[in-house]
Formats: sequence, structure tokens, C-alpha cells
Amino acid sequence: MTWIVRRAVKLGLLVSVAVGIAAFTSAGLRAILIDAYVLAMGGILLLALVRMTREKAPADAVSGIDGALAEMRRAPRDFADLGLVRDVELALLSAVHLHVRLRPVLREIAAHRLLKQYGVDLDGEPARARELIGTSAWSHVRPDRPPPADRLAPGPPLSELRDVVAELERV
Repeated sequence: MTWIVRRAVKLGLLVSVAVGIAAFTSAGLRAILIDAYVLAMGGILLLALVRMTREKAPADAVSGIDGALAEMRRAPRDFADLGLVRDVELALLSAVHLHVRLRPVLREIAAHRLLKQYGVDLDGEPARARELIGTSAWSHVRPDRPPPADRLAPGPPLSELRDVVAELERV
């Protein structure tokens, strides 16, 4: 007999003796005691079955719940990239969004790369910066770029933004 069965039998005997003593000493509680006895024995049986199932299950298999718990314990994801993805998508739809939200990010990238690689200030030396940055990237990051005249105009195509990013990566 396994330890689970022995423990369940001991607990069942203990509950049986306790309910038997209570049934003989009290006259009016027999119906309630029988209900409690059946409930307790069912709980003991259920607990024994759960423990036996857990013991028989392979130990190296990770359950779906354990996997989900492990995923929750990991470091939280960085959702900053999702904001940038959203800004790119909205910039494709709106020239104003490109100018207001995405252009400052592109300018920051260009300014950092120019300063780090060549020691050139984007706003201070625009002629030299224009030589180092490609023409399509320069049209978006130049300091004197005016806001779009038509506030409802669509943004540039995705291929143009890819060219801008490729030119900034080459800097």
C-alpha cells in the first residue's frame, strides 16, 4: 500500500470513529452527522485520488498552467516599441502625425548618429549634416522643414520611410 492510501485509510478511520462517538452521544443530530460523514469521506477519497494522480504524472512534463506562471514571472516586456510602431503606422496615414510625432524621433536618431560618428551638430552645421545624410532622410530631419500645408494629407508610403531609416542607419 502506498503512503497515500495508508494516510487516507487512517484519516477515514479517524473520521468514522469521531462521527460514531458523536452519533451515540447526541440524539437529534444523527441526520446532520450522516451528511457530514458522507461529505468528509468523499473529500478524503477525492484528496487521495488527486494525490495519486499527481504522483503518477510524469515529473518532467510542464503543464500549461506552470508554463503560464513561468511566463508571468519573467521580466515585463518593453512596450515602448509598440508606441513607435503605432507612430509609424499613423505617420503613413497622416502627414501631420509624421511631422509632429515621428519626425522628432528621426531627428533625434540623426542628431545622435551625426554627433557620435562625425562630431557634427545637426542644427549647428546643417550643410555638413546634409552631406552625410541621404537626400530622402534629410528631407525629413532638416531643421527648417515646415509643417504640412494640408493637415488631412496622407503620409509618405512605407517604402519612403524604409529609405529614410536605411539612410539613417548608414550614418
